[in-house]
Amino acid sequence: MKRFKSIVIAGLSVLVFAAAVLPAASASAQSSAALSIVPKKNYVIEPGKSIKDTLTIRNLDSEKTLELTLRVVDFSYTDDGGTPKLMLAEDAPQTTWSLKPYLTIPKSVSIAPNGTKTLNISASIPAKLGAGSYYSAILYAAGSADGGNVGLSASGVTLAFVSVPGDVKEDLTLEHFGAYNPPTTTDKGGYMFITEAKPRFIAYTLKNEGNVTESPVGSITLKNMFGQEQNIDNINPNSSLALIGQTRTFSTCIKLASEEVEFNGGTTQSRSCVEPDLWPGLYTATLDLYYGQNGNNTQEINHTTHFWYLPWWFVIAFILVLAAATYGIWRLVQKIKGRNFANQRRKLSRRRK
Repeated sequence: MKRFKSIVIAGLSVLVFAAAVLPAASASAQSSAALSIVPKKNYVIEPGKSIKDTLTIRNLDSEKTLELTLRVVDFSYTDDGGTPKLMLAEDAPQTTWSLKPYLTIPKSVSIAPNGTKTLNISASIPAKLGAGSYYSAILYAAGSADGGNVGLSASGVTLAFVSVPGDVKEDLTLEHFGAYNPPTTTDKGGYMFITEAKPRFIAYTLKNEGNVTESPVGSITLKNMFGQEQNIDNINPNSSLALIGQTRTFSTCIKLASEEVEFNGGTTQSRSCVEPDLWPGLYTATLDLYYGQNGNNTQEINHTTHFWYLPWWFVIAFILVLAAATYGIWRLVQKIKGRNFANQRRKLSRRRK
C-alpha cells in the first residue's frame, strides 16, 4: 500500500497527462505542484457544427503568480500501457486523428497566487470531415510566451477527444488473454501460463485497427479445477481507451480492496489489488468483452484461456506425496511378490514329498 501511495504522489507531481488516458475514478481534476487542471475533455460534435467550452485553471502556489503558455500538440502512445506520447516538436507531423486544426485556445494566461482563471475554448468540425475519433492535447507550460524557462512543477496537459458521429470503422482484435504480472522498474512483466506466485491480475491485450478510440466493457469468469467460480464484473474499471492504431493491454484485479487515503488536505477512495483467495491448481478464465460507439452495432469478443497456480510449497508437497505413494506401491508390490514366491515354494515342497 505504501508503494501505491508513493507512485500516485510522484505521478501527480510530475505529469498529469497519464491520468487523463487512465483517469482516476474519484478525482474531477488532477494537479501538479503549482497547477490544477481538468485532465480530460470529451465532446460529440456533428460534421459542420462547433462547440464552446471553458478550461478552469488554478494556481496552487500561495506566493508566486503563475505564468502559463498554452498550445495544442498531437499525441500517440509509448507502449501497450496508458502513457501518452506527446509530439512536442514544432515541426512534428500531424497525425491522422489530429484535433489541432479544429481546436482554438488562448496562447497564454497569468494566474495570481491561489487564484483561478476560466478560459474560453472552442472546437469546429468541418462539414466534410469523416466520422471517427479525433484527439490532441492542450499543453500547459510555466513560462512566458517569448521563450522563458518551463517549470516542470507547473506543467501538465488536458487531453481533448472529439467523437464525430456517423458510420465508423470499429475493429478490435484480441491479441492475448490470461494471468498477468504488471511491469515494474526491475521486471518487464507479462502473461503467465504457470506461476508460483499467487496472481493478482488478469489482463487482455487488444489491437485497435479501427478509426475510433474504444473503451471495452464486460466481465471475466474465473473457475478452478473443482468448478468453483469467481466473477470479475468490471474488466475496465478506469474506462481506459485503446487509441487508434494502438495495441493496448488492459489489466484488472482478481480481488479488489478499497480504503480511504489522505490527498490534498482531504480524503479520497483508493482502490488496490490484494492477494486473492486462490488454491493451487489449474484455472480456466473466460472473457466476455463488448465495445462499440453510440449509433453503431455493439461488437463482442469471447475467449477462454487456462493457467496454473503452482506455489513451491505445493510442488514440494506434491513431490513428497508422490514419492511416498510410489514407495508405498513399490513396498506393496514387493510384499505381494514375496507372498507369491513363498506360496510357490510351499507348493513345490509338497510335490517333492
